Amino acid sequence: MRLKEFLNPDFVVLRLATSDIEGVLGEIAARAAGAGVGTAETVSDKLLERERQHPTVIGSGLAIPHATVPGLTRPSIGLALAEDGVEFGGPEDEPVRIFFILLSPPGHEREHVKLLARICRLARHVGFLDDLLTAPDEAAVVSVILSVDEQHV
Repeated sequence: MRLKEFLNPDFVVLRLATSDIEGVLGEIAARAAGAGVGTAETVSDKLLERERQHPTVIGSGLAIPHATVPGLTRPSIGLALAEDGVEFGGPEDEPVRIFFILLSPPGHEREHVKLLARICRLARHVGFLDDLLTAPDEAAVVSVILSVDEQHV
């Protein structure tokens, strides 16, 4: 399973304008809706609900906000970048600069888990996270993801 099958090039936020959890998830949800991935209100609600249950901070400045969203027909992956970092998890977590977002319809739990695992594997690729942070535009972000995705089995 490759990310390229689910990565939505229109679901990329190059520079988040807000720096708190609700604001970040609101921006992500607005971009998701603009990319045809659910409604902003539903996506925001589902992502906030998930973060309240268990924060999705992975470490190394990375978080993977994810949720099941009614009304979707297939999983969709997006990405958002924060120049200065966002206090996203607990006080012990370093600020998050990279947000991989995974939204899936109900009934796609197996795919959802496999995609989360794939994102985590790719995040360990040397230079991947740095390359995302230095990408000059949305197309370059997508290109970095697709390139690293292609290199891994």
